[in-house]
Amino acid sequence: MFAHPLGLLALFAVPAVLALHLYRRRFEPRPVSALFLWRAEDTQPVSGRKRERLVRSASLWCELLASLALAVCFAGPRASCSASRSEHLVVVLDSSASMAATLEGISAAERAVTLVRSRIDALPRGSRVTLVKSGARPALIAGPAAFPSEASARLAEWSPRGAGHDLHPALALGLELAGEGRVLLVTDRFEPEAYPPRVELVSVGQPSDNWAIVHAVRTREARRGATARERAFLTFASYARAPRALEVRLSAAGRELARHQVELAARDRAHLAFDVPEGIAELEVRIPEDALAIDNVVQLVPPAPRTLALHSTLGAEWEQALGLADPGERNMARWLALVPQATAADALDTAHLALTRGPELGAASWNLSFEPQGSARRDLIGPFLLERGHPVLNGLTLDGVVWSIDPELALAGVPLVLAGNQPILTEERRGARVLWRINLDPTRSSLQRSPDWPILLANLAEARRAELSGPVRTNLVVGESLRYRPGSELAGDEREKLALYVLAGPRGAPEAARREVQALEEVIVDGLDAAGLYELSHAGRTVATFALSFVDSAESDLSTALPGKRDSEGANAAVDTALSWFEYALLALALAALLFDWWFLQRGLRAASAGA
Repeated sequence: MFAHPLGLLALFAVPAVLALHLYRRRFEPRPVSALFLWRAEDTQPVSGRKRERLVRSASLWCELLASLALAVCFAGPRASCSASRSEHLVVVLDSSASMAATLEGISAAERAVTLVRSRIDALPRGSRVTLVKSGARPALIAGPAAFPSEASARLAEWSPRGAGHDLHPALALGLELAGEGRVLLVTDRFEPEAYPPRVELVSVGQPSDNWAIVHAVRTREARRGATARERAFLTFASYARAPRALEVRLSAAGRELARHQVELAARDRAHLAFDVPEGIAELEVRIPEDALAIDNVVQLVPPAPRTLALHSTLGAEWEQALGLADPGERNMARWLALVPQATAADALDTAHLALTRGPELGAASWNLSFEPQGSARRDLIGPFLLERGHPVLNGLTLDGVVWSIDPELALAGVPLVLAGNQPILTEERRGARVLWRINLDPTRSSLQRSPDWPILLANLAEARRAELSGPVRTNLVVGESLRYRPGSELAGDEREKLALYVLAGPRGAPEAARREVQALEEVIVDGLDAAGLYELSHAGRTVATFALSFVDSAESDLSTALPGKRDSEGANAAVDTALSWFEYALLALALAALLFDWWFLQRGLRAASAGA
């Protein structure tokens, strides 16, 4: 039996050696003055590549023996002389943040590392190890089939800090790499019924009391007749059996701003809201440390200024007919009150979203165009066919709405709302801009008096706001994607346009790293699992600051972290990695044959030189 039968293809080296001795290379002719100086026993090959008589020299036998020994060794002979079968240990490590919970000075992650290292040390010689860490996207820590020393070293770099996630994708990867062997799953939740029999489950968790910040928001609120103010809203949760008074500390740039006392009953929640002082760029909220440190602190940066500029060219009569303003009110007063963080643009070219009569487009505006109608009218009462799933129509029903249209008007664009085969609201994209066309006579319709009208206007505004330049959100949670839409920084010269965006962070952490992202229509960074402050820069200039916090109530609840063990029905997969004594003997024989060949050749050259 051979472990690697394809290695027998190396036996073609035997006829190759014979061919080299049968067909000598052609020597360059050299004229000499006489032949009597040449020894009689010297053999002169004939000119050209012609077959000659095979000279059975010691060199030939040594080369044939070396080729034969190496070919058999490459094939991996296996029988009674075979090496002991080694094992392939496949381990899946739960990388959720609860594994970092510390009780009596040792964390669940440290217990997991100790367990896995003991398994690695107990493996037979020549074994292999594969380490898989769980996550939204499972990844390999070591392997596949790494050397035990390498896997043990990589194990020291493992740091569980991810948000709650499903372990089954990581298990599927581990089972695939293990073949028919078992997989060792190390976690802190003992749920034996959730995993297949081939999985050996070891839970290293310990139940513990824990208090956590489970929700944190920083917003900017507009006030009538006053400047906008920033507010913070926090939610604290108790996963303990006894009540506790939490001392909440607020600080910025290392300077303490305030302290609040929050009374928290057992297994209950409490809320805290406060004004953020002006000029505070980076706010830190901290509660006393407990078993899980990662959920005791959050950082909040100012929300992105995503003020929407609205404009209307409809005129006072149409604006009053559409319910955007009452007589005597300023232009679009009700629309501005409906849309948060909105302001009135002075001109169409400076507007982000505009209501127009006809397809008037500003320099950067998205428009809802009330298309010019003829004299014909038709009143529709439904049913209306809506493009479900489109964000502009989210929440619309149009039940009981009377929609008056010009039946002879054909709208260009993709239909969003139809009455039979008649499109009455369409969407047309023109590069980075969007034009919505509507067939509506507000003097005869009831749409503007229905609940669907403010919903439609708000949806249009939020669809436009989502496409504004800058960060979509500045305060993120672990597991959430960072999104940024390029702005004026790409309006410079060509070299700056080609520059990559660089994301650096978390600030001040030993694991801080730099990621480079191509400047496309939108910068998206996934896989951020280290809480802290991040800075996004372009061409050496910071364009946005983000705060990433860990808020996950499922991971903060350590009452279900229980120890336990369930054996697997199988064993570790077997691998043939170690060489047998017979293979070592073949290698030694080949090496000895090559050394003898070299010695014979050198002796012949010395003899020829002495004879000359």
